[in-house]
Amino acid sequence: MSDVHRSIPHVVALLQHPSDGRVLTVRHQPHSWHSPGLLTVVGGRLEVDEFFDEGAAREFTEETGILIAPDRLEFCRLVHLHAAHGERVTGVVFLTRQWEGEPFNREPGTHSELVWADPADPPGDCHPFTRELLRHFDAGLRYANVVAPELSGGGECP
Repeated sequence: MSDVHRSIPHVVALLQHPSDGRVLTVRHQPHSWHSPGLLTVVGGRLEVDEFFDEGAAREFTEETGILIAPDRLEFCRLVHLHAAHGERVTGVVFLTRQWEGEPFNREPGTHSELVWADPADPPGDCHPFTRELLRHFDAGLRYANVVAPELSGGGECP
């Protein structure tokens, strides 16, 4: 069935600061194979036997050290991402505005820093998917089709 569309399931976790609405992003190391030097939202591929909310909670912990129960995550949106090189990703996005503890860079080999970004005006060095995801989030859209250009040096989805 070669005509069947296949999409890789990803989970995205938006940690929104309650005082100013900024969203936590991570900057990838310059030598990273994935989005070198660019800001991305917290997220990744769904693991085997994981529900979407469990995957989003796991990504929070893995990347920022924040512990949050899956039932405290709010479904935010669904995105269908198309990369120029052919990868197709279905992204289930969750949001939280309440957490305990202070986020920190828990993956220093992968990320160089955490950055709070304004979704209404994403930094210029965001991965194209991240920039579009933040803009759609700011606009309140519950679903988005996003096509991003090929990146030099790696362009896998955030």
